[in-house]
Amino acid sequence: MNLPEILLESPSQTQEGIREPLMKGILRTIGTLLLLAGQPMQAELVAHWPLDSNARDLLGNHHGQDSAVTFGADGAAGHTGTAAEFNGSNSTITVPFDEALNPESFTLSMWVNADSTGGFASPVTSRDDVSGGVSTHGYILYNDNGGNWNFWTGDGNPGWDTLRGPAVSTNTWTHLALTFDAATGTKSLFVDGALAATETAAAQYSPNGTVEMEDFHIGSGADNGGSFFFAGNIDDVAIFDTALDGAAIQDIRANGVTVIPEPTSLGLLALAGLGMFGRRRS
Repeated sequence: MNLPEILLESPSQTQEGIREPLMKGILRTIGTLLLLAGQPMQAELVAHWPLDSNARDLLGNHHGQDSAVTFGADGAAGHTGTAAEFNGSNSTITVPFDEALNPESFTLSMWVNADSTGGFASPVTSRDDVSGGVSTHGYILYNDNGGNWNFWTGDGNPGWDTLRGPAVSTNTWTHLALTFDAATGTKSLFVDGALAATETAAAQYSPNGTVEMEDFHIGSGADNGGSFFFAGNIDDVAIFDTALDGAAIQDIRANGVTVIPEPTSLGLLALAGLGMFGRRRS
C-alpha cells in the first residue's frame, strides 16, 4: 500500500501520526523553494545564437541576418555543435536593436577562434557612439591592435572605458565571458573560465539605447556593423541579464549554454506543492 492509500484508509490515529511529520516535511520543502525563489543569483537567458547552420536565436526572439558568413565550420567543443566562419573583410551578423540585449547587468558568453591579431577586430558589438564621440554607450569585445582581448564599455561621456585582458591566442578556440554588475559597478573579463581582468568603479557602463538604438553585431563593429571585421570562427554566443559568477561561467564553458530558471518558476512550484497538500488533506 502506498502513502496516499495509507492516509486515506488508515484509522484516524494512524493518519494523524503520519500526517503531522509529513506536513512538517512539506512545509520545510516549500520554505526552501520560496527562499531559493527570492535569490538574486537566478538569471534569465536573453538570447542564444548557436551559429550551427544559421543566425537564428534559439529562444526565438532575436534572430540575426547574416552576410558573407559561412556556417558548418568545426565547433569549439562537442557540446557546441558547429561554428560560423567570418572572413575579416565583410562578414557580419546583424540583430535588430532590442532593449533586452542591453540590460543594466549582463553576461556575454561566446567561443572565438581568431585568425590573427592585427588591428581592432570585434567578435561582438552593441554600441552607440553618439555623434562621433559626444557620448558613448554599450559594450564591445575587441581583439585589439596590441594583440589582446579588450572589453570596452561606453559610460555616457566622451571616450570608452577599457578593460584589457591577456594576449589573443590565434588558431585555437578560446571561451570568453564579459560581465557587468550594475549593483557593484564591476566589469570583468573571463578567459577560458578564469577571471582575467576586473575593475570596480562608478559610471563604467551606460547601455546602448540610452540615446540612440543601434543594432547588435556578431563578427564586426562600429554602430552600423560596417567595420572592425573579425577574422576567424565564432561559436555559441549567449546573453544573460545578470553578471554570472565564475562557477556559472566555468559550467557554461564545460557543459554549454542552458536556461537558468527564473525566480518565479521556483515560486510557482512551491505554491503548486502547497495546493496539492491542501487538496490531499481535504
